Parts: sequence; structure tokens; C-alpha cells
Amino acid sequence: MRKYLAAPLGALLLLTSACVEETSGFEGGGEPDEGPNVGYLALASLDATIEERVEEIGPVRGTRAANTDLESYTVEILDAQGNPVEVIDKEGASVTSFAYADRPELIELPVGRYTLSVYSGPTPDVAIEGDEGSPTYGATQIFTIIKEQTSTLQNMTCRLLTVRATVGYKDTLIATMSEDTRSELVLSGDRSFVFEGIYPEEVVYLKPKEGQTNPLILYLTTVFDGKQITRQPLQVAKNAKAGEWRRIEVNIQHAEDGTIIINAEVETWVAGKPVDVDVVTLAALCEEPIPDENDPDAPKLEWPGHTLDEPIKLTSDSFDEGGYFIAPCDFTMTSTTPIASFEIGITTDNAAFHNLLTIMELTEPVDMFVLPAESAARTTLRSWGFPAVNLNVTERTFSLADLMRLLFDYEGTHTFTLTIANEAELKSVYTLTIEVDPSAGADPRIKWEGYDITQRYDTFEGMEVDIKVTATQGVASLLVSIEGALDLGGMLPAQFDLVDPEAAEKGLSDKLRNFGFPTGEEVAGQTELHFSITTFIPLLGTFQGDSDFRLTVVDTAGNTATEAIMLHVN
Repeated sequence: MRKYLAAPLGALLLLTSACVEETSGFEGGGEPDEGPNVGYLALASLDATIEERVEEIGPVRGTRAANTDLESYTVEILDAQGNPVEVIDKEGASVTSFAYADRPELIELPVGRYTLSVYSGPTPDVAIEGDEGSPTYGATQIFTIIKEQTSTLQNMTCRLLTVRATVGYKDTLIATMSEDTRSELVLSGDRSFVFEGIYPEEVVYLKPKEGQTNPLILYLTTVFDGKQITRQPLQVAKNAKAGEWRRIEVNIQHAEDGTIIINAEVETWVAGKPVDVDVVTLAALCEEPIPDENDPDAPKLEWPGHTLDEPIKLTSDSFDEGGYFIAPCDFTMTSTTPIASFEIGITTDNAAFHNLLTIMELTEPVDMFVLPAESAARTTLRSWGFPAVNLNVTERTFSLADLMRLLFDYEGTHTFTLTIANEAELKSVYTLTIEVDPSAGADPRIKWEGYDITQRYDTFEGMEVDIKVTATQGVASLLVSIEGALDLGGMLPAQFDLVDPEAAEKGLSDKLRNFGFPTGEEVAGQTELHFSITTFIPLLGTFQGDSDFRLTVVDTAGNTATEAIMLHVN
């Protein structure tokens, strides 16, 4: 735990004045005193409010509940490593957190990156409306301390820290379902609440987990039309987020073949405009429901072979020997009408990368359509691969391979929020989350050099299939299975172990060497292997479809890794 003192505002002014009046410091007598490596955070002007809202979702009308006394909210400062920072509050007490009403005017902090949080109280994983202190509200803001400078914070609006959810059933379903119906709503796999009966009235608050996708699923158990249904899963959201209100209504529909399908209709609402905490009149929200996916007519952003719903993990396996990103990294924007804006917002938990964003004027979202050509932000984004010219089109492809190379030097989580709007005033928002862990990597490990081994590739003339196997404990077995369209007509068995090919077929070792495989002592006990099976590519030409070469390496300690070289012939 680290401790820093709050400095009075007058002391800072005196320090600033002294700096202005200083001479060069070389008028005799040694080196100049550069002073401590600290800066200041001004809290006197911090303007925090609490979101005021009234929301109507179908017949349900709700207002905010729980603690709305901002002065009693807790303020906490964490350093870049997530450690609480100890400060002196305005009453002179040494604390790691303090009430919003007791915030000091000025805090002295070492140069670095910090996070300030304002929240109403601890947020339980699960709570129902009426529980003391629930729901909770809060806000966070990242700031940077620069030597001998005073940092200020932007206005903060405390919003709901949980997902609010209700469950109901359509009358057509209630008429044929049992009264002992129960629905378990589960967030993130282990945070759940059970709604009992056919007329549940509870309002539940579920806390999403930080730094991961949070699926929200309703499991229905009932007897419907005389048939037992046990924990039938109904997906509510692929990734539920704090601040959302989810009204879930279970319904039945008839498929074209006459069968009955039970589904969940979900209306979603999120925060509207913030209202100052002392305003009594609540603001009515009239926002459109926010679907789990972008509107079908809104602009699209695609990265073939990847889903933007899941974080992208960068490890040493993501790059080739030359340090280049091995996976195809072309993103494509498409729109029914020309694109009118492309906004990029970046957040990070890496202090060094945050400092880079500060220098390059990228701590706030920027629109590539309006950035000045000479600006540092535009130049930086272009160097990373984001498009800056010829944007007013209905389709644009750009590569972010250079961005991946850059990010690999900054361990941590980096989030790029990409907002695309077109001339029809339709907008979509995509989140690209990159998790960088340079130390990660499997052992044993199988790599297809120059390619992303998790993807399937179309074959082409001159294609090379060079494989690298590493096993720090030494290879005990290297099993190869040939699957799919390729039919070798008895030339090779469908499965064999390169450590002992003769076990599969007598004389197989010589055949395998002709195809580029190492065998026997060339494999057993080795910690690193390089071999090529490029000679198979011409053979694939007459076998259209998918062919896989599945490799399983087992080291002497029993650790296993399996990958597949996945090819396709048109």
C-alpha cells in the first residue's frame, strides 16, 4: 500500500511561482535540484452526478432506487498495478478511501497512471430490489500524473453497476404451463437468481465480471401442455453489460412445420442523458431498444475468421520468426449508403501505452473524418493501419497487422471502440479487445510457420507448409492423422506415430521421409523439430474439399498439444 499527502492549493501556487522565477541553476555550486518526481490531482473541482432516469419497458415502469446521496459515495484511487493509494482526506485522516464530501482539494502523487472510482457501496454478485444498498451506482476515470503539473478530472456520471432484469410469461404460455414453473437467470455462468411461479414479480440485479464476455441465459423448468421441460436454455444476451435493463418475456411461437418453439423476447434499455443529482424531476427515456447485435441496416465491420464479441489474445505464438503477425488481419467496413463518420476510442490498462496515447492526443475518441491532416492523432492511427482517406464509400478494407505488432510491446488489455455511421444516419458500434501476454505460449507447441494454424486456407500453387514443433521436455510421441477429402489410395495409413512409424506399417519410415516427415530418432526426445509437408500440396489438387493433417505431440512429462493443418481445394 502506498501513501501520499494531499497538498494545499496555496502550496501548489507557491511552487509554480517559484519555478517561474528560477534561474538556470548553473551560477556556481553543482547540479540543479530537479525536485521530486511528483505531480498533483485537483479534486476540488471534481463534478460528479448520479444518473436520474425513468424507464418504461412494456407495462413495467421503473425509477431509480437505493442510495442517491452523492456526498456519502466512496472515492478510491488505485495505481497502475491496482493497489490502493493512501492519501490524507480534508479532515487530516490517513485513508485509502474517503467520502465524496470529504475529498481533499489537491493530492500529491508520483508520476504515473491511476484510476479514480466513485461508487455508492459494495456491489454484490446478485441482489434483488429492496435489498439494502442495492442497486449500486458508480463511475471510474483513468488519469495520468505528469511531473510538476496539476491534472484535473472530467465530469463523472454515476450509473448502474449491474444488469437489471425482470422475467414474465405471455398469457398464451401461462394458459398451458404448470404453476410450479421456475426460471433460473444466469449471468457469466455462476451468478444466478431463480424466479418462482408463473407470475414472478422480483427485480434482480446481477453484476457482470470485469474483463470478460458475460452471457446472460434463462433456464426454464416447467410442464408445458403435459410435457416436462427441464432447464431449457433461452439466450437473453451474448454479452450483458452493467447499466442495462433487461425485460425478459417468455413466449411461444409456431414454426412453419407446426411445431411449438418457446423463446424469450427481450427488451433492453440503457442509460439516457445524465441529470444533476439535485434535480428532482426525473428524465423520461425514449431510446430505441438496443439489440445484442448491430441493426441489420447499420454499417458492418468484419474480421474474417474472428468474432469481435471475444477478446483477441496476442502471445508469442501470434507472430512469426521475423516478428510479423501471422494471421490475416484485414478488416472490412460495409454500408448500404456511404460512410459518414468513423470514430475510434481507445482505452488501456498499460501505463506506458496510456502515456503514448496521451502524447499522440488519443485519450479521447476521435473521428477520422474530421481529424486535421497534420494532427498527431491522425498520423498515429494511419501508421497503425486505420484508414484516413477515401472513407466516404460503401466498402473499405484496411489491415491492422502493424497495430498488432505495436501492441505486443505493451502487456495488458487494450480496447478499441469503433463507431461507424453512414449518410442514412444509421450507426453501429464494435469493440475490438486485444489482450497481450508475451509470456504466454503452450508447451509443447505446434506452429505452421507464416500462417495462423487455427484457420483453414485455400491451397494455391507455391504454397508452403512448414511446421515447427517445440517440446522443452522432449518429444515422446508425434501422432499424425490425415482426415477429409485426401485419399492416398494406400500409399500411407490414415494415422501413424512419427516416433515409431513401423508400428502402423512395415517400411513406413522410408515412405514418410520421401514426403518430408522426420521419423524415429529424428523425433524421439527432440526439443525442437522443423519439417515440411509441402509435397502434399500437388497431391491435393484432385481432391476437392477440406483436408486436414492433425498433429498431436506428447512430451516425456505427459503434456499434450493438438493442432491441425486445415486446407481446402476449390
